[in-house]
This record gives sequence, C-alpha cells and structure tokens, in this order.
Amino acid sequence: MKVLISGMASWHMDKTAASFEKLGCLSGMWVSSKNRGLPLGKYKRIWPYHLGMKPFYHAAPAYLEEEMRWRSLWLYDCWVRRQELPADVDVVQCPMGSCTPVFDLAEASGRTILKVFEAMNGHPTTQRGYWQREADIYSPGFRIPVGEKVWSRMNREIHRADCVLCPSTYVMESMVANGVSPEKCLLNHFGADTSLFFKRKKEDIPSFPKFIITGSLTVRKGHQYLFLAFQKLVERYPDAELHVYGGIRPDFRLLWEKWKTCPHLYHHGSVAQQELARQLGSCTAFILPSLEEGFARSLLEAMAVGLPIIATHESGATTLLDDRSARIIPAADAEAIYWAMRELCDNPALVHSLGEQAYAAFGGSENTWEAYAGRLAEAYRERLERLRGSAQNGLCG
Repeated sequence: MKVLISGMASWHMDKTAASFEKLGCLSGMWVSSKNRGLPLGKYKRIWPYHLGMKPFYHAAPAYLEEEMRWRSLWLYDCWVRRQELPADVDVVQCPMGSCTPVFDLAEASGRTILKVFEAMNGHPTTQRGYWQREADIYSPGFRIPVGEKVWSRMNREIHRADCVLCPSTYVMESMVANGVSPEKCLLNHFGADTSLFFKRKKEDIPSFPKFIITGSLTVRKGHQYLFLAFQKLVERYPDAELHVYGGIRPDFRLLWEKWKTCPHLYHHGSVAQQELARQLGSCTAFILPSLEEGFARSLLEAMAVGLPIIATHESGATTLLDDRSARIIPAADAEAIYWAMRELCDNPALVHSLGEQAYAAFGGSENTWEAYAGRLAEAYRERLERLRGSAQNGLCG
C-alpha cells in the first residue's frame, strides 16, 4: 500500500510523510513548503502556490496572509490538475481545503483509491461558528479570513471522501454532529518528537506557580478567558507567572493591547522547538482553553514532558485524558480556569502526580510520529480492502 500526501502547506504533514517513508508506504508528497528531507523522487514542490504566496509570508499583515492563503487555492488547483497520479498510489491524503483536485485525479484514474480528508479542525460548520462567535464578542467587526466558497468546498470534500481522518474525539464528534457517518471517521491522535520533548525530572518543577500556554494568540484558542483567570489568580498569588508563546493573530491584536500590562503575564512570541521543550520543563502546568481545535500538538508535547494539563474537551485533550488524569474545564469559562490553576498552586504534590498521569496517558517514548503513521497505515489497509471489496461486488452485481 502506498500513500500520496498533498496540501497547499505542510503543517504537520512533513512528519507524517517522513514516517510513511520509513515504513515503506510513501508514494510521494506534493506541497508548497520546502523539502524537509524526503527523497527527491518522492517530493514535488508546488511552486505556483509558493511564489504566489511569497509576498504575503513576511511583509504583509497577518490577516492578509491568512486570507490570501485561501484566495490562492486556484494556484494549487491548477498545479495539481497538471500532474499525473503515480501508478503505485493506493491512498490519497489531503488536509481540509486541499482535497478537491487530488480527489479529481483519483476518481479519473479508474482505479480504486482510498480518498482521505484530513480534518485539521472540527467540522467546517462548527469551526466557522465558534470562531466568528468569539470574534463578534471580543473583536467586533472582525470577519474570519476564510471565504464562503472555501467553507462550501470543504463540505463537498467531506462528502466525497471515503475516510475523514480525525485527530481528536472532539473533531470526530463535530463531524458526526454535522451529519458525517461515524463509520466514515477514523480517529488517530498525533505523535510527538520524543527526542526533543522528553520527561522532566521532579526537581525541575518550579517552587512558584509558573503556567504556560503555546500557540497563536487568537480568540478561537480562548486566551481571553485565560487572561481573565490569571488576573484573578495574581491577586491571590502575587508571585504567579503566565508565559505565552506564539504570534498574535489579527483577531486578538486589540485584546492584547488591553492585557499586555497585566502583572506577570509574559509574551515571548514564537521560539524554536528546542527552546520550547526547555521552557515547558520549567513550568508548573500547561493550559489550553481552546474553544475550537483539531488536536494541538503542543498539548502532546507538554504531556511528553510530564506537565499537568488544564484543558477543554475542545482542545483535543479528552482523546487521551479524563478528569482523573487532568483538569478538564468547560470552554469559555474563566472561573473554571482560575480554580484549576488555584488547585495546583495550593497543592504541590498534585502538580507532580498529575504530571505523572499526563506522561502515562501520553504513552511515554512510544508515542512518536512513527507510531502515528503506523496506526494510519494499518487502518488504511483495512479500509482499502473493504473499499476494493465493495467495488468488486458492485462490478459483479
């Protein structure tokens, strides 16, 4: 079985592709990002999309870059439609929004090819609704930079797909709630680079409350509720700190002007993975109060380090954690975040025990990207066999 991965950007797919290559089941990868180490014969760079987007990567405002990412889809489509599907392809896997031209090639090939829609977030209808709702409340006038045609395209891609790849229970639930058959969904959580993110020592736990959140600052990830909770926490624990890593998205820019003077709230921007791993290990707990998410890779990285987790169901946390091994909080609830942080401030022994449980739930050093790809490969073989059996029965009928 061979898998072709295609997308306008790589996101985490370079890790998936590299792991498939190690397993001997990668046909190729088509992406606009530069090659991260795949054999040259198995990598094609989508130059039209890359060059079309290049003016917006660094010089343009973040909102324009995000909007143009989707407006430039036609460049991706044109390039893909000029390609020939490799003869060894059995499965095509594409992220939401990037599936359409690849599915066209698969269907035009006359072969039985498993078409996989990779859901980077919840169902488009759910993602769109949550994001715009929070923007309406906390960033009035902001309109999410994904056009109506793109949302419609994603819905059609889900309908055409043989398999919807879901990284979390939340994503799968959102698909089913929007009419996607549970049998069509495949749940498989991400892995982590355990050579970078590995278990910390007990003595690394700080002697004062030091919390961390990673990922872009955006209303969709719930930073507005976390900052409210932390403001209240600092009144009770004046030495508490909150360290925020990630760029500030356009829907949060005005909010950050309000919060940037909050005592002991530190914004560090984006940092290298090695530095992030070091910073995670020096903190009391990891917080992720997302209102809508696929499965934040930073969540797994924090678990790999052995940090206690305070997170929402919508963050993807409940794919691996429950109320006994973490503090699962309701979305959009600053008071719940406050009490979860306060509990850890009051009970240092709980910090250690919840960290141990988070690490155990992660699966230790076995939960790698290779393990993630291995689970995918096994599931794809089973689904491909069923798909070919159905096609054969249809011919016989």
